[in-house]
Amino acid sequence: MPERGDAPDRFERAILDALQDDARLSVQDLAQRIGLSTSPTWRRLKALEQRGIIRGYVALVDAAALGHGQCVFAHVTLAKHDRDGVAEFERVIGRRDEVLECFSTTGQADYLLRVVVRDARHYERFLQEAVFSCPAVQQIHSNFALREVKFSVKIPTGP
Repeated sequence: MPERGDAPDRFERAILDALQDDARLSVQDLAQRIGLSTSPTWRRLKALEQRGIIRGYVALVDAAALGHGQCVFAHVTLAKHDRDGVAEFERVIGRRDEVLECFSTTGQADYLLRVVVRDARHYERFLQEAVFSCPAVQQIHSNFALREVKFSVKIPTGP
């Protein structure tokens, strides 16, 4: 079996593909799907977890069904790039439930955020409470998503 840091073998990739399609598969169903018996499948699954390749298991929830129908991509530029300013911004953003993703980026903006809110008024409140109150922030450009064309959380497992 591959050691920590090794690339997943074909059975491990098959496990990853199957679980990304349906994380609720039992080990027995998973074993049947990938063509191994239950014990080696379970050992490979545990190894993937221990190596950090599988970080966790989640349910994908429809944001609009819960009233969070607006997705906004926010490009944030910092005025201060000192350690304290960056740490404060990241701390504030990390605490906000409406921020689903935050990436430090290259290019015109320092950060790209994916934010889900009920509507423009709630986004404005988010900006006031989280972004504009942070002294390190210089500017923000927001793009409201018109519609979702593709959404996937499935990571390619092939070479």
